[in-house]
Amino acid sequence: MTAHERSGADVGVEPELAAEFVGLVEGTNVPTLRTNVTRFWRGHHDHPDAVGAVLMDLWSRCPGTSGTTVRMGVAITLGPVAVTRPEAMSFLLGVVPGDADWRVQEALAKGFDWYCAESGWATAVPMIEAWITHNHVNVRRAASEGPRVWTKRPHFDKHPELAIELLGRLRADREPYVRKSVANALSDVSKTHPDLTLPALSEWSREPNAAWVVRNACRHLVKTHPVATEPILAATKG
Repeated sequence: MTAHERSGADVGVEPELAAEFVGLVEGTNVPTLRTNVTRFWRGHHDHPDAVGAVLMDLWSRCPGTSGTTVRMGVAITLGPVAVTRPEAMSFLLGVVPGDADWRVQEALAKGFDWYCAESGWATAVPMIEAWITHNHVNVRRAASEGPRVWTKRPHFDKHPELAIELLGRLRADREPYVRKSVANALSDVSKTHPDLTLPALSEWSREPNAAWVVRNACRHLVKTHPVATEPILAATKG
């Protein structure tokens, strides 16, 4: 959306929004950054067009290491903006995943988590499915990592089987970076829902491409349910 397509009021506040946002996030540590971007969004959520335009512009003006915390803040805050502004979602999917800084990719996961919370977790399921099947590794990883702990999120706390099923779609992902996140997320779920996690891991244990995820998802279960876990681990070894 161009400046001419936005309201004059929104365009008029953009320089002030940009200065405020940079002042809140530049050079901050991660906990402070998250607190500050939450405060920023709460104060300006009634101007999503202006906020989205400012954030996307700041991204391009804050390259390199010196701009890392600004880009992190942008990646997180575009999450709630994307609920009503498709161009923000397009930016999250098309621009942010290409950033080489791993901290920005962590921020992408947090931004996706915020998007889901703002949308409502049940409503967000189709978008989670879309991110899980995206062709970019960083998007798929954000889809797995952002909602952790999955079964502590609304909707998934009532439907843990859906969380396991969605995570399972990434069990044979070609990228170790994604598989590590999936294994960690499944291990999280297994702590409160071993009755659901064990059958799923057993079913997947004979799939060669899923073996790594299954073994690492059993980290907690091997201590709490050793008898049930033993044949699953054995199966992953062929």
